[in-house]
Amino acid sequence: MSSKDHRARYRLQRASAFIVLGLAASLEVSAQGAPDLIKSSRGGSQLWDYCAGKTDATVLPADPRTLVKAGISTGRAVAFNAFWKDCHTDPVAVQEAGHPKTCGELRQRFYRGDGLLDTGSRTVAALFTGNDPTTASSLFGAATLTAAQYNSLWRSWDGFLLRPDNFDDLVAERYGSVFGPGRNPYPKPFEDPNRTNGGTGRLPEMFTQLRNPDGSWSGRIGVTCHACHSGAANGTQTPGSGSSLQDLHMLLRDAVPLGYLPSLASLANLTRTRGTNNASDINLAFLFPDEGLIPLDVALGVVASGSTASMDTPAWWNMGHRPVKFVDGVFPMDAPRVDMVFYTPAFGLFGSLGGPLSEAGQDWMRAHGPDANTWVESLKSPVYPGTIDTALAEQGAVLFHTLNLWASGRNNPVPKPNEGNGSCASCHGAYAPRYVNDPTFLASPALEGMASYITPQRIIQTDIVRQRTNNEAVQIAGANNFFGYPTTAGTANDCGPQNRADLRGNRELGYLAPPLYGVWATAPYMHNGSVPNVWEILKPSDRKPLWKRKSKAPRWDQTGRAIMGYDTSMAAYDTGKLGWKYDVIQCRNPSLLDPLPSPYLRCDPNDDLLLSWYDRLLTDLYGNVILAWNVLFPPTITNTDIENRKIYNSYMFGQGNGGHTFNSVLTDNERKALVEYMKTL
Repeated sequence: MSSKDHRARYRLQRASAFIVLGLAASLEVSAQGAPDLIKSSRGGSQLWDYCAGKTDATVLPADPRTLVKAGISTGRAVAFNAFWKDCHTDPVAVQEAGHPKTCGELRQRFYRGDGLLDTGSRTVAALFTGNDPTTASSLFGAATLTAAQYNSLWRSWDGFLLRPDNFDDLVAERYGSVFGPGRNPYPKPFEDPNRTNGGTGRLPEMFTQLRNPDGSWSGRIGVTCHACHSGAANGTQTPGSGSSLQDLHMLLRDAVPLGYLPSLASLANLTRTRGTNNASDINLAFLFPDEGLIPLDVALGVVASGSTASMDTPAWWNMGHRPVKFVDGVFPMDAPRVDMVFYTPAFGLFGSLGGPLSEAGQDWMRAHGPDANTWVESLKSPVYPGTIDTALAEQGAVLFHTLNLWASGRNNPVPKPNEGNGSCASCHGAYAPRYVNDPTFLASPALEGMASYITPQRIIQTDIVRQRTNNEAVQIAGANNFFGYPTTAGTANDCGPQNRADLRGNRELGYLAPPLYGVWATAPYMHNGSVPNVWEILKPSDRKPLWKRKSKAPRWDQTGRAIMGYDTSMAAYDTGKLGWKYDVIQCRNPSLLDPLPSPYLRCDPNDDLLLSWYDRLLTDLYGNVILAWNVLFPPTITNTDIENRKIYNSYMFGQGNGGHTFNSVLTDNERKALVEYMKTL
């Protein structure tokens, strides 16, 4: 068997393992508890699950997400107010392949998508390069690091006079990534990648070495989607969990003296807190229309939209149970272009401004977006590795689906939603067969685990920065942007930004409640990652304004020099609270002895009368001038500065940990049961 065949077989085995293990886990958990209460499909794609064991010629049923239309939840316990849009009704108009019709077509898309996302593979893609670093549309791989640049990253690390012998491990720790199960090589100094099968170095999953069109190794190392979308729990990689580990800003900062062109973005402080990102800053991309010029009033509205600030990455394994995507439901799930935005060959970002080069970049997205989404949607959540109190979990299942938080006697001060039964399930979906098969909960059992309710801001009350940033001007600009499928505008399946006033109608703005598959592995929580565990989501009074996760210990001889990542072992995991253990950090106000405390340690500016006007000014600036939040921030220079990036300060702009307070009416015993139940999902 050729090495190519071995690689292909490995890819299929690896991809299948995620899915098969997830299905097996579902059966295992079901067997441990009452089968009508404790059972989980672990997310993923229902179409992919349907094809298990079936021939390629088998005709696919309708995707259950297509059932989520206006009126589907009227009078039922589980509410939906954000609906499915078919962006591929006219494949010719959008110039993308239509939906697969058979299991064979679905599998072929999956395999092609796996090639794009499987680090080290022949067809793997990377940041702003697509999967070919030799094209003009990708600026000839300008967004990739040369092997020499990558091998020299250590020169930007304080305390090292020579390349450390554990360089590969320290790269993973410093920039926040883990090693995957497959071979992901790069050439070490003086190695020819094509004489060493890619090289003898090991890349963590946030990086990959690209290939040339002839299949040879390029020696160009790019950033992958896994940097933000795959993390770790129980000490192992969790593909598609979202990453609370990464600090890509530090990579850009370290690569500045190495001549890495994208490092100029470090001036924009893409993120302020380790484990969060500003990748959803779509208002920047929307400044480049697909055709013509952006109207002046719309352009001014986009410029005045501010910044979305820090964001937590949602789990990929939930995508197959979401009709719309992102934390505010801004795009239909059937719009894959925006998911591929960071793999777009660079010129594809600039609308019509780049002429043929922009068109070439967009063609790459049209060809590869549906394949990547098929692979992503098939992922399953990992099994909770600890013990589960089955009796308590069963109690939690009943509470999750039926407990009305606004029931008489609860005296809930938060406004009650107009839809649903007032339970957790009313927003997050139904999972237990007892309720999935109950027509008073769902119109069809096929809607198991489906979550598509945008909770109005007056009810959810979480940090409002992201919602305000994606204002009406941003929504309008997005409708004429390549990512907004402009050829669908004005149709019943308009796939532009869904929060435009003309599309959402009387639906209030707010945040989209996600499905809760594998919720144990997706800490921290809230759309900005401001709450470290599920318990504090359920009990807001226990939330801490400043906290810092536990880090791994450095090797004894590198103490004080090596920057280590977060500890992802179960020793650092709080099984009672379902999330990461942390240290409480005391905030500081300016004083004579400490007139300028680190921004990561600053207390509520309203407690500091001398400087409160300054903080209010900054808040207004960040919220009304695009990129102001990014640029106006002290640079990261010392190791202390780097370590401070691990502190989550909820007083910072966009990092508030308030809201989701309607569950303050729960008792602690009810919270314990709910936590136990969520371990089973």
